[in-house]
Amino acid sequence: LPYVNTIKGGIKPDMAVIVQGTLPAHAQSFEINFKTGESDSDDIAFHFNPRIGQYVYLNSFRDGSWEKEECVSDKSFNKGAGFYMFFVIHSDNYEVYVNGLRLCTFKHRIPVEKVSTLGIRGDAFKPIYGFIDVGTIISYMHNNEHSLCFVQALPYVGSITGGLKPGMSLFLRGTVPTHAKGFEINLKTGFSDDDDIAFHFNPRIGQYVYLNSFRKGSWEKEQTAPDKPFTKGAAFKLLLVIKTDRYEVYVNDVLHCVFKHRVPLEEVTTLAILGDVSLLFCGFINVSM
Repeated sequence: LPYVNTIKGGIKPDMAVIVQGTLPAHAQSFEINFKTGESDSDDIAFHFNPRIGQYVYLNSFRDGSWEKEECVSDKSFNKGAGFYMFFVIHSDNYEVYVNGLRLCTFKHRIPVEKVSTLGIRGDAFKPIYGFIDVGTIISYMHNNEHSLCFVQALPYVGSITGGLKPGMSLFLRGTVPTHAKGFEINLKTGFSDDDDIAFHFNPRIGQYVYLNSFRKGSWEKEQTAPDKPFTKGAAFKLLLVIKTDRYEVYVNDVLHCVFKHRVPLEEVTTLAILGDVSLLFCGFINVSM
């Protein structure tokens, strides 16, 4: 660091920027700046500045002057710890997630079409960044609690904060590799392989999508659905909606299958994903469908 580079094609609504890195033990602060050019004198549309042990400061810089500063808690950033951030660009604001949880929003003061450059500097070790198109999935989001997770590698096993409730949904955006045979999404009662699986969603490429539950050490009655939404080499969006009596799975915005609850929702605490799939991100959101 410092790092400054042009954003090819600029930024636009429904894009997101992912930044990952580690804070050194001596870290005091770092900055991520969405700018109108590479010069220090160019305008900054969004200045994101965590100061460790203080606050995260948000601001804009225009015509040579800083504008009205905003601040939020810096609890998401700890010395010596890794982090991943997800900057979602909306038509009216930036929305920032840190380590899977929404941290803040910042309303546009400078039009997004003027932003051409990303700048990173300060006390962050080997930051990695990338741009993705979050697409129409953002239209499902509300302004209440939801979280995002950038998935680096599979198998993935993680806790579902607060457990599952009707009205929540899991969404994933990813790609089926050209060599893929199948993958699994499991909603479970714990981290162990022996724990019950409330909903086992298992596309086997070229066959079917298998749906099942696993309880007290045994698989239960299997159901199947077409595997047509999942094609080798193709991207997909998946939305798994939790209803009071069933799970509904939408693939590429089309209802794919339904699976009635066999294990009470309040017992589901864990999400597991494994197999042949490349995930850009996953997360739990609240939807109205």
